[in-house]
Amino acid sequence: MNFERGSKSSPTGNLIAYCHVQGENPIAPGGKLIASNVVVSFLKIGDNYPVVTFPPIALSSKEELLSILTHTIHLYDVVQLPEFRMPLDKEDSNAYIQERMEQFNAMVMRYVEFCKAKEKKQKTDIPEKPESSDESLEILANLSMEFRSSSGIAKEATRLKMDRFVTTFETSNPQFDVHNFKKALLFPGQAGDELVGLYIQKFNAIRLENYEGASDLRRKIQAIEENVI
Repeated sequence: MNFERGSKSSPTGNLIAYCHVQGENPIAPGGKLIASNVVVSFLKIGDNYPVVTFPPIALSSKEELLSILTHTIHLYDVVQLPEFRMPLDKEDSNAYIQERMEQFNAMVMRYVEFCKAKEKKQKTDIPEKPESSDESLEILANLSMEFRSSSGIAKEATRLKMDRFVTTFETSNPQFDVHNFKKALLFPGQAGDELVGLYIQKFNAIRLENYEGASDLRRKIQAIEENVI
């Protein structure tokens, strides 16, 4: 698959597949492009990922496709399929269309497999037992930023992911005041962002046995917490 936007390692589940047309366009006379939208739902049923393939449409040019996608392009993966060349003979044309449909269906199946692989990878992105405290702090920092920058159901999903990791992190790192860190995650606004960052820095200073630096960071943390409260 020739991805013009997106990648097989991190598909969105929302695919635009298009091809240039030479000669007759079977969708609409004069159309220089054929495009179709394929949507793969991550709300799977058992091990099955529901797939919707919308009927192909004819477009006058690639510029028309770009004008349609300009404001929503970040939502899509885009792939270019091999050029469509309709044979002149009617019997050959029917066989060619059937062949292209089979190729398209095979492409959809491959895209679904990419989506499945992405979900499996996401489940293993956060190791249950990181190899080092340095790795643990990096994961904690990334989850913190993701949690504070999200909202609604996305924020709740991140919170559940963070809760699972923090439980393990707290057990293996009793020297850190993780209980206070969890409270800091709920502090509002820019002060909360700064506070979370300071806690991560303090944990790292303790890890490196830089206790003077950790003490300075603790004073900064206390100053913010007193002002917010």
